[in-house]
Amino acid sequence: MRAKTKVVSFVFCALVLAFGATAQAQVIHDVTQQNNEVVQYGLTELMGEVRFSAAAVCTPGPCNTIGSTITITYNGAAINNLPTAAKVYTANSVTYANGIELTLTGAYAVGLGAADRVSLSAINTALGGQIILTVQGGFAVAAGDQIRVNGARTDVSAKSIGSSVVALISSAPSNANTFNSVNVTVATVNRSMSVDLTGGIAPICITPTNPAIKITEGFATAFVEYTTPGAGARTRFGATGDTRVRIQVNGLPSGVTLSWPTTVAGSSTSGVATGATLVLESGSTSSVAVYTFNTTSQATSDTLQEYFNVIPVVSIAATAAFGQATAQAQLWPDATSTTIIRFAHPLLNDPANNFISVNRCVTYLLFPFVTGNNIPGFTTGMAIANTSADDAVFVTAGGITASRTAAAQAGAITLYGWHNSTKDATGSSTTNFTPSTFTGAAVSAVVSANLSAGDSWSGVIDGATGFAGFQGYVIAKCDFQYAHGFSFIVGKYNSGSVFDVAHGYLALVIPDPSISARTAANGGESLGQ
Repeated sequence: MRAKTKVVSFVFCALVLAFGATAQAQVIHDVTQQNNEVVQYGLTELMGEVRFSAAAVCTPGPCNTIGSTITITYNGAAINNLPTAAKVYTANSVTYANGIELTLTGAYAVGLGAADRVSLSAINTALGGQIILTVQGGFAVAAGDQIRVNGARTDVSAKSIGSSVVALISSAPSNANTFNSVNVTVATVNRSMSVDLTGGIAPICITPTNPAIKITEGFATAFVEYTTPGAGARTRFGATGDTRVRIQVNGLPSGVTLSWPTTVAGSSTSGVATGATLVLESGSTSSVAVYTFNTTSQATSDTLQEYFNVIPVVSIAATAAFGQATAQAQLWPDATSTTIIRFAHPLLNDPANNFISVNRCVTYLLFPFVTGNNIPGFTTGMAIANTSADDAVFVTAGGITASRTAAAQAGAITLYGWHNSTKDATGSSTTNFTPSTFTGAAVSAVVSANLSAGDSWSGVIDGATGFAGFQGYVIAKCDFQYAHGFSFIVGKYNSGSVFDVAHGYLALVIPDPSISARTAANGGESLGQ
């Protein structure tokens, strides 16, 4: 019995010793992380730090490492700056090509650069990008010794606002390392920027109203200058360029040019002063302007949500085409670039907002009473002159003075008529019209397809298509500046072939609503010649 007891005791002791050796060889890590805000649509957004700190669980002595790998998987996000063999050593860190950085303290840092106890590699898998830490076995780790991973940049372009990037932690073999947390959040996606436009109106006959586009960063740390940011510079972690903003103007009419400001000072939504600017890049055109974000202090900019009002100066040739231009903006550069940072950013807003409206210089003439054989024997003659070629009277180049700013113009004349309804005994309107072919809606006809400067059009109202039997008021829309009109009414009250009623009057000029709005705020409508 004693022999058997000794054998059993020996085996038990061996098991206890083996268990103790295994327990002491396993390193238990406290895993902490930094949750970075990252830009929506970013292709190379910086993930937060992942830190492994050896826990004080191997008392009274240190824990001994087992040869193993620790894998950090950025769930659903590919790494865009995979390291290569090239690396730079500093006191306690190794910086790999493209910016990933491995920092080691305590026992992990011993022999760094000669015989690395921890080395790093990275791959992309179907699960996401993976940082793989290879740890040598057989050395003692004290409580608080750390492995820190920084600089991984991933593609978050397909992720929505508010979504996160989670890093999953694993060990191979599994008994070599254990972790107090096996998944940590390293990034949260936030809005990239917002775009607000104030459209400009640009009739070719007056000085145009300049449009404005307001660019607001989505959150305080969204815009970054990595290259020369002055005070409070961020660690580059492989960055080779700054945040840029690209403004695109769609459908800009020919003859219209935009002079973009070379520097746009930033403001903050909180009202605090900021040293940030947008600087226009060379090669920008009227249709595409690219700005680079600069700041005197990145640290200050990182505490402020900044915005920039970009106001181009509009120039319009006298022969410019008419039309409506829209504008959009996006973060830049795009995926075709190799620059870090870069984006797969859509054009905002969608649909595009109106930016510049290039209009004809239009004259509106009011004829308060026009009749066209509504009462048999009565008709109205009308005449309209295009006086935009009055150089001989004023000065050369279309009569240009302080109030006359356009060269000679030609354009169509369209008559719009509102027919009288039948009146009751008090003179109030009814809904009855005579002839019944007329309703309360306006009737219109083009009476001149293109009246040249210095020429006149004349005709009778009942000769215009659709106006036979008309009686009411008429507005003539003349697609040129400086139109003037005259009306002459003739009729027969008595039988015979001679007109016994005749009266003439000048048409009243209605201010162009695109230049002077017909609102009380502008003093109401003022008609004249």
